[in-house]
Amino acid sequence: MTAEAPNSLEDEIRRRIETDGPMPFETYMAACLGAAQAGYYQTRDPFGEAGDFVTAPEISGMFGEMCGLFLAHMYELSGKPADAVVVELGPGRGTLMRDMRHAWSALMPELAAAELHLVETSPVLRTIQKDTIGESAPVTWHADTDELVAATKGPLFGIANEFFDALPAAQLIWRDGSWHHRMVGLVNDRFGFVDGDAATGSPALPDAPQDGMVAELCPQADLVTAALARSVAARGGAMLVIDYGRDGNPGDSVQAVAAHKPVDLFHEPGQADLSHWVDFAALRRTAESQGARLIGPVAQGRFLMRIGLAMRAEQAGTDASPEERRTLLAAIDRLTSPAQMGEVFKVALLVPAGTGQPPGFETEGSS
Repeated sequence: MTAEAPNSLEDEIRRRIETDGPMPFETYMAACLGAAQAGYYQTRDPFGEAGDFVTAPEISGMFGEMCGLFLAHMYELSGKPADAVVVELGPGRGTLMRDMRHAWSALMPELAAAELHLVETSPVLRTIQKDTIGESAPVTWHADTDELVAATKGPLFGIANEFFDALPAAQLIWRDGSWHHRMVGLVNDRFGFVDGDAATGSPALPDAPQDGMVAELCPQADLVTAALARSVAARGGAMLVIDYGRDGNPGDSVQAVAAHKPVDLFHEPGQADLSHWVDFAALRRTAESQGARLIGPVAQGRFLMRIGLAMRAEQAGTDASPEERRTLLAAIDRLTSPAQMGEVFKVALLVPAGTGQPPGFETEGSS
């Protein structure tokens, strides 16, 4: 950021801190990502090699095909409800939905013909999504999940890929025998962490904390999950949740990325992506509280291989050139290898309460 192009968001955050005192970290993160005129996701297309990070749908179209085939299977198991609604939270460029619809157009045309609803706040990305998905699918966009649920009546079949990790995370820090809110203040005239008031009533925090230990909560993730779970419990459906995270509190996991490289959390607010590890155990507790069920999570690599990615890749490579096969294998490795996305990314499934394990989740526990 040059002197000729000042960071207005940074100036606004500084003014707020100078006027009102330190702000909760989740407030800082929400401003960095979502401020109307200067937030990270409001002003750019951050995806792909030319952006700041690459998501699974941009690595290979087979990721979307496999997710689409899985949802088609769940739709068939549900009796192919005629009023089904297809949804995606945080659709990025629309690549994932395009690829899922491509699979449905051949194998499950009923889903391809279903209402399509996307949760997206960025006007830049909405325009790109419209172009990517094309005119064959009239799209209704929503600002949040509550609006989506209120606007639809049928069972939801859809996906949230790398959506929850971008919801603002609250951080707590253990000091002198109690948890305190972690705030953003001015330290030597620069943004930095400061301790806030003691926190009360915080659920499921780490046992036996030590001084300086950090824990993360995501109140917005709880609200989003609750809205989806109430809908699924009442109307049916199946929602895939794919994100990097763990089955429990992730601790101090917030990171900032710009141009595919890690940067400081307070680096040029609004100019870097901020994200955090998803706590799937917290999502499960919320889903169950609303009468639904969250199955998993399982590692992304195991899930994709269990539902047939290797066979699909073999089919795709049959008539490919040697260079195309090498590119294909590299993409599969990137999606499934434990050293890349295969282990750190997890897959969970939100469904109505019940028993049984769908494909991909066969040997994993569920509540």
